[in-house]
Amino acid sequence: MKEYVWPYQHISELVFMSKIVIAENILQKYGAECIGISYEDIWNIQDGASTYKKRIWKWRNQYVRVDRVLFPEKPFLVLEFSQQEDGPYEDADPFPYDLPTIEFEKEIRCSLGIDKS
Repeated sequence: MKEYVWPYQHISELVFMSKIVIAENILQKYGAECIGISYEDIWNIQDGASTYKKRIWKWRNQYVRVDRVLFPEKPFLVLEFSQQEDGPYEDADPFPYDLPTIEFEKEIRCSLGIDKS
């Protein structure tokens, strides 16, 4: 099996990963505390698999992780929620990684249930 390859030629994986860090910083801004790390496999049918880490955040009475959804056109981010640290986790609605700053934070707030719009 081949090693996993980032599937977007026109999108920098480094820029995308920096958006995950920004999302986690916004979680912290609203009171989330990093309590651990989980390791997940990411699969691409053409290119194989790779393991990556997700930080686990405790926010109010929930566990939250920032994940990625690799759509054909571009990657999206999604917050995952669980009542237990080891899951199962359920996804909120995914949102584009490249939203302007205000809209990006609004998506996180909506996923957390802070904004209902």
